[in-house]
Amino acid sequence: MANQDPQNSHSPVDNVLAALHVLTNQIGHAYLGKLQAEFGLTPAEWRTMLTLHQNPNSTAADIIQQWSMDKMAISRAIRRMEEDGWVKREVNPNDRRSLVLSLTPAGKSQYDKILPIANALYRDIVSPLSRKQLAELRGHLASLIEHSQNITD
Repeated sequence: MANQDPQNSHSPVDNVLAALHVLTNQIGHAYLGKLQAEFGLTPAEWRTMLTLHQNPNSTAADIIQQWSMDKMAISRAIRRMEEDGWVKREVNPNDRRSLVLSLTPAGKSQYDKILPIANALYRDIVSPLSRKQLAELRGHLASLIEHSQNITD
């Protein structure tokens, strides 16, 4: 089967999009599953936390766009993190119609606990690749992401 035309195959062995789908699911189970088991954090909550740590005062729309995630998943993540005291909402000083989000001190503390584990998982997942291969993969994925955004816009 590995010799089929990739455009007509849906096997991860032959089709790069199928392979990416499988890899994404495996990462979700290994990487984010561990964060959920240890910290009760969903993938949307972790991605929200990452975004707010790197870009304080982001909006929900910023997070949705950065991660290409479902609006409801991010809304639920923000609501739960706000209930847990990890995120606060404030009126956007640049656009009073929207709200900006930031991590609270408790949210920053939780981030600091999670980050070493998340980084170790990341290093473990990419460990089969050399630095050169990893850099090349990043470039190829960036090209695919940019191109697919143009298709969907």
